[in-house]
Amino acid sequence: MPVPTVITRQPCLFVDVQHGLSNRLRAMASAAGIAARTGRQLVVVWRPDHHCQARIGDLLSYDWPVAEDEPSAQAFRAGAAEIYNYMEIEEGAAFQAPILPEGADHPGRDIYVRSAYVLNSRYRDPAFERRFLRALRPVPQVLDLVNRVPRPSAVAAHIRMATGAAYDHLSFEGPQNWPAERHAELTEWRSKSHVSRFIERLDTLVAAGQADTIFVAADLPETYEALTDRYGAQLRYLRRDLYDRSPRQVQYALADLLLLTAAPRYLASTWSAFSDLARLLGRSGRNIEQSGRDF
Repeated sequence: MPVPTVITRQPCLFVDVQHGLSNRLRAMASAAGIAARTGRQLVVVWRPDHHCQARIGDLLSYDWPVAEDEPSAQAFRAGAAEIYNYMEIEEGAAFQAPILPEGADHPGRDIYVRSAYVLNSRYRDPAFERRFLRALRPVPQVLDLVNRVPRPSAVAAHIRMATGAAYDHLSFEGPQNWPAERHAELTEWRSKSHVSRFIERLDTLVAAGQADTIFVAADLPETYEALTDRYGAQLRYLRRDLYDRSPRQVQYALADLLLLTAAPRYLASTWSAFSDLARLLGRSGRNIEQSGRDF
């Protein structure tokens, strides 16, 4: 797909977003803040792959420059004054290297960043990132999914369990996606976001009269089955038949993100980009608890 002609004569910050939906949006938002503070135009390089098979246009009504092909990405890299790569498993990558450190601003020049993570820069602007994310406009197909679920609920919970030996066969969950120590860390935190921990906390809230309705977003059908058996009509969730990274399922994921914001209390999975993004999209002042830390 050619890059739209709305690219200006400003220098550009190209952000080559990687991994799943939430990783991509987080990296995109932090790049947008840095671009704004350094007088650059943000250009998103968003290529569907096994982590996220959806195009950005499948998810968002996004009017700014986007590239979806490797030749464009190669041309952008070739013309950049500096290339940063946070993807640790790739040759030459430097995770969390400072973007545009003092003395290396490259004024008037393009820079290129490849990342699945929030960028590290003295120009980072978390308040801008939150505004940027909240201003994104989901496509009608996503909004239709959101409208299938009553809201608000008293409690929203995101339960992220599917990492570790039982899921290594999935291309987007396997250990080949991260250095060994990071994969081990992810696996440890996934064990701390087991559904049993959430049930224990939800039982306490139900007994206290603080969880008459519960919205849940989860990555496994077994999680929904266990919660349905326990909470019955109190439970709300977006019903689906597939749990993959196809374009339609990524639309469901974005709808889940929006639904997670519509509750005054939020139970999050620690060390999850999806949980973190739902926190950023939600209103300030919510009661937020994290698995493995608060329950």
